[in-house]
Amino acid sequence: MLKTRRNLLFLLLLTPFLACVRPKIHRAEVAARAAAEAREKVLSSTLDERIRENNALIQQVSDLSKTVGGQETSIKSLQTELNARTQSMGESAGKLASEKAALQQDLAQTKQLLDKRNAWLNDLKSKNVSNQATLNAIQNELKNGLSAIQATEYSLNILNDAVMLSVSDKLLFEPSGSTVSSSGKTALTAIAAFLSKNPTVDLDVEAHTDNVLPPKDKSLQDTWDWSLRRATNVVRMLIRDYNVNANQLTPIAKGEFYPLTSNETAEGRQRNRRTVCVLRPVLANYSIDAIKWE
Repeated sequence: MLKTRRNLLFLLLLTPFLACVRPKIHRAEVAARAAAEAREKVLSSTLDERIRENNALIQQVSDLSKTVGGQETSIKSLQTELNARTQSMGESAGKLASEKAALQQDLAQTKQLLDKRNAWLNDLKSKNVSNQATLNAIQNELKNGLSAIQATEYSLNILNDAVMLSVSDKLLFEPSGSTVSSSGKTALTAIAAFLSKNPTVDLDVEAHTDNVLPPKDKSLQDTWDWSLRRATNVVRMLIRDYNVNANQLTPIAKGEFYPLTSNETAEGRQRNRRTVCVLRPVLANYSIDAIKWE
């Protein structure tokens, strides 16, 4: 009983105090709740912003991934092209090296051939100079030997590889047509002296006539016969009277078939009657086949 009273008394004393504490707590709780709600709004707004930023970053990452993927594809393509070009360049370099080697070989062969040609040309020039000197010497020696004969009765020229001494009919033969005259013997003396001093020089005696046979000589069948008799008479005299080696001499009949002018006049026929002594020395030989002109 006493205890009950005490409890009641305690409650009565505590009631005014409790009545004062509850409103403060409530206000504090309300304020705390309001602060929490405000913070929640801030946090929620911040979260939304972070979500948007995250989404933007995700989009950027996606775009970058696509870009990187495209660039990787381009890189692979470029690498493939680079490899192809490198291989092609290697093949081209090998081909160029092979072509260069072939060109160098062709150049060396061409230079070798050119050197041979130059050597051949130099040799040809040297031989030409030597041959020309030989022919000039023969021409001058014969001219000196024929100094006693009038220059109008003969001509002396160089033609190719021979010296051509053309003697007129009036100088060499009797009017009868085939017998060597005394003036002709003078010419043959000079020719024989030269041949004796130069045993390697050959002499072709080419006899030319006109188209009218000598009327007093009935033994002649035609101008071939006439010209051959003239040529052989000259050769026989050189051998018999001047001791010229027969191996150096060749009589050749030309007949009427190589006239210098028309046979319609006496002057023309006399001019066509001539004897050409072709002197052929031994010259330095050369041939275009001496080198392959490839």
